[in-house]
Amino acid sequence: MTRLFMEETEASQNQITLNNDDSRYISQVLRMNPGEEIMVVLKDGIEALCEITEVSKNNVTLNIKSTQSIASEPPYEITLYQSVSKGERMELTIQKCVELGVTKIVPVFSRRCVVKKDDSKKQASKIDRWQKIALEAARQSGRGIVPQVTDAMTFEEACRDASANASIVLFPWEEEKGMSLKAALKGKNKEDFKEIAVFIGPEGGYDESEALKAKEYGAIPVTIGKRILRTETAGASVLSMLLFNFEL
Repeated sequence: MTRLFMEETEASQNQITLNNDDSRYISQVLRMNPGEEIMVVLKDGIEALCEITEVSKNNVTLNIKSTQSIASEPPYEITLYQSVSKGERMELTIQKCVELGVTKIVPVFSRRCVVKKDDSKKQASKIDRWQKIALEAARQSGRGIVPQVTDAMTFEEACRDASANASIVLFPWEEEKGMSLKAALKGKNKEDFKEIAVFIGPEGGYDESEALKAKEYGAIPVTIGKRILRTETAGASVLSMLLFNFEL
């Protein structure tokens, strides 16, 4: 079922008028008609089953038929500090991690990134495109929020940000041999980790100085298996492991 996000709208309203962008999406892209139903995510974790009552190019009106609490969000918040990768790799990372429950994605320029930071205008355009990918993935996967793709940070800025905001900072690193992700989470439950930060390196991985810097900020280097994963696979793998550990 088509899913829209209007997270500032109160569930007490009986009728909703969509903004221009959403109206064009419903009328021009999906070509939906009066009488068809869509799901709209509202304020405070509520989703509403709505019926389309009026359709024009720039104006779509809905009637709320029923509401319920959103059950699709994980019981923790995950911020992914993802080293920027080339083209489709970064887009695939965002898409799959949104599907798997990430809350926020922070692009990071670490030492071995193949991609270098553009000027502010080009960089803003990339962030805008990545945010649209997050929106489409959130629609497809039935999310209760649209995860935010933030402005890019340097590696040290990301370490500082994670240290200040997360209950635990996980740093998957191919050179770590002793501490597994499973061991780092042993004996913990979802109430222990309301905010989880995950760092994922670039195509060439993290170098030792970055791992040491992350540890200075309280990150826990972990291994996520015997095989070396591509950067676009690693983030989704860690999120899948967290989902299995805390949700299933």
